[in-house]
Amino acid sequence: MKILTIPYLENNVEVKLSKKSKISTQIAKQFISIVGKENYSISDIDRAKHSGAKLYLEILKARKGIIDNPPDAVIYPRSEREVIRILSICKSKKIPVVPCGGRTSVTRALELPKGGISLDLSKHFTKVKSLNEKNSTVTVEAGILGPLLEKFLNEKGYTCGHFPQSFEYSTPGGWVAARGAGQASTGYGKMEDMLISLRMVTTEGVVVTKDYPAASIGPDIDQIILGSEGIFGVITEITMKVRKYNPLNSSLTSFMFKDFESAVTAMREVMQGGFGLPHFFRLQDPEETELAFKMSGKTGSIADKFLTLIGYTPMNRSLMHIIVDGDKDYSKFVLKKIKKIAKKYSGFETGKSPVKKWLEQRYSSAYLRDAFMDQAMMLDTLETAVSWENLLNLWEKVRQVVKSRTETFCLVHISHAYENGANLYFIFMSPMKKGDEILDFTKYQKEIIDAIHKNGGSLSHHHGIGRMLSPWMKSEVGELGLKTLQSLKKNFDPSGVMNPGGMLGL
Repeated sequence: MKILTIPYLENNVEVKLSKKSKISTQIAKQFISIVGKENYSISDIDRAKHSGAKLYLEILKARKGIIDNPPDAVIYPRSEREVIRILSICKSKKIPVVPCGGRTSVTRALELPKGGISLDLSKHFTKVKSLNEKNSTVTVEAGILGPLLEKFLNEKGYTCGHFPQSFEYSTPGGWVAARGAGQASTGYGKMEDMLISLRMVTTEGVVVTKDYPAASIGPDIDQIILGSEGIFGVITEITMKVRKYNPLNSSLTSFMFKDFESAVTAMREVMQGGFGLPHFFRLQDPEETELAFKMSGKTGSIADKFLTLIGYTPMNRSLMHIIVDGDKDYSKFVLKKIKKIAKKYSGFETGKSPVKKWLEQRYSSAYLRDAFMDQAMMLDTLETAVSWENLLNLWEKVRQVVKSRTETFCLVHISHAYENGANLYFIFMSPMKKGDEILDFTKYQKEIIDAIHKNGGSLSHHHGIGRMLSPWMKSEVGELGLKTLQSLKKNFDPSGVMNPGGMLGL
């Protein structure tokens, strides 16, 4: 059995692949004839890298040298035509296929419990095909990384407006497949608001939707494919909205509130105000606010002491970040309105500095998880969407479950807001149970998911379902809803080869 070392694992932990590739020499030759030898791999290192994504549990297992379900092969197609030919072989030979791009999923969506092919679009599907300035749309291949797309658009005076925390390593194909949201979704919308049209290769043919601004032609195929997480086919191309890029026009500030409840009320009034919306709108709960103070070196500072003196006390106060993009007059007008509402609820303006600090760290903070793992601390996230009337109750109930363990941190923020509700993003940190880390985490995570689900939160707001949340899907969408998804799956993928094995409750 071959043993190799994955460089990014702590202390170069050796990873053993107990499962050898099941792809026969004959089938391998067929794949190689399509994509070329350099785009077909059964090496242990490639198979290990493509065995999962970025969920804490997946990283934990990798650090312990456990690779449960590696793909039998990794294939890097160069064109849509090659994807069609690959899926044709997989259909006829019953070989599972899991499409992937940046591999930033945190829901076990890219695991391969039945083996098969990891079809990676990140190597060759990286082109911007066209920018239509009249329509304010861009057409891109599904595997281009977020920063490359944004760089291209910025140079032309536009922005994609979609900035998930995974932005540096995620792709438009993944954004659509997960029905994702970026940090500016309050102003620009989630992917279901941004997507105009797409191309998706299935085992039965190619789905091609059109770039109408709106249409009444039955159920929307784009919306059916959004959030499908690879169970229908391989998204190869998308057309999405773009906006004018005017960073100098942006208006930003921050406010400190005396408590989370008053801050949530202010946030709700802004969203229901009818005067316009901020683009980045973020509210940290008291525990996350205090961590932000500590990490910025502000704890015990003159500013900290002053805020405490006037009633904004530690572990009660909540920090709000606001950025309004767009036309200069618009951004100033909207910010003025927001300031009025914030002050109505005793919001104390703390200026631009906290927002700028957050912008500097908004992608890099995710990498803290590895440092915590080095210190035997689990760190993971769960997120949900909830109505305004139920938000505070859910926040309290879920925090109680998270904090039921000793020496545990529970940081919560709102980063996506709507007229009728918002998301809640829970970050939990707790000491690992040494020697039993995997079972301990799995049990703890289930308790938190149960608390979210039982207290009126959605299973996910933007991460998706994957295999991780699949057991709760029937109670989330109902029996008839699940049968509808099963029917769609059977229509697009009658042979059942697309991302099989417990996805989306199927």
